[in-house]
Amino acid sequence: LRGSHGRIFFTQQKGSSIQEEPKPGQNTVLNIDQDAQRTLYNALFGVLREAGLNRAAAIVQDPRDGAVLAMVSFPGYDNNIFSDVVSQAEFEKLFLSPSKPLFNRVVSGLYHPGSTIKPFFGMAGLQEGIITPRTSIQNCINITIPNPFKPDEPSVFKNWREDFGIFNLRRAIANSCNVFFFAVGGGHETIDGLGISRIVRYLKSAFADAILGIDFPGEEKGFVPTPEWKQKTTKDNWYLGDTYNVAIGQGDLIVSPLWINSYISAVANGGTIYKPRVVERIVDGAKNTVKIFEPNPVGRLPFRDDVITEVRNDMQETVLSGTAKIFQDLPVSVGAKTGTTEV
Repeated sequence: LRGSHGRIFFTQQKGSSIQEEPKPGQNTVLNIDQDAQRTLYNALFGVLREAGLNRAAAIVQDPRDGAVLAMVSFPGYDNNIFSDVVSQAEFEKLFLSPSKPLFNRVVSGLYHPGSTIKPFFGMAGLQEGIITPRTSIQNCINITIPNPFKPDEPSVFKNWREDFGIFNLRRAIANSCNVFFFAVGGGHETIDGLGISRIVRYLKSAFADAILGIDFPGEEKGFVPTPEWKQKTTKDNWYLGDTYNVAIGQGDLIVSPLWINSYISAVANGGTIYKPRVVERIVDGAKNTVKIFEPNPVGRLPFRDDVITEVRNDMQETVLSGTAKIFQDLPVSVGAKTGTTEV
């Protein structure tokens, strides 16, 4: 093995066996749709440019079978760089940049889900009988929890804006009411709340802290915090405020964009969580199919069919009257959930 001007090549020593001639390999056919991929890339690039940002992740899946139709992680890079010698400038841009262009944020990034988790806890609340579709609260402003040790310093858990009126589950999802989901998660007034034990059980049952098995390197599993973990890690107790934070996708709960999209896909398809699939099939040089990768269910959301249907309809209201009105002009019926995390 010798090197010359940064290149590496092999030489055959005398007396060694003759190596076989290289043969063409097989080809992979992807589920990636070229038009969808280009559209997603350009749309996300435009949003980042207008905002003066450079990091983002986006994925599009077919909820019927888990096929990945488009996937983009910014900042991107040109694969062709690796077809030749990598210059020092290119090396630094790829490997030393704080924005980490080689890091696939869709499958490897872990983030607070924010309000995108609210449909999940809406389903958990319905499943447990904590709420019904008619359960409501008056106004969506804040919850104040007394501090027994410092009466003058109560804990105040606020909505992201002041909203007035009656909020049932549908309006709470459509307008992303924190106060409603504080109550669903930890309880308040007439709503008992799930409590952290049931929250943990449901998240784990839906694979929030598990590998989904996408046929792409680097998938990371999320993290679901527990009172035992907090006590061991911080030597502190678990408080009601911790449960409130998890109930709106903040605190110590972190998941991947891939998982968020997979659980939402399951809401769309009636409950099945599929293994995300980038590759559709393998073909030989004559384009004969060698292997087909069939849809592979990982499991199901731990909720009844009527519960899933209710929340799916609630997510459509987000487009009709809530925080995702931008989708009203689409020529198809759409459900959505927006989310912004405070970090």
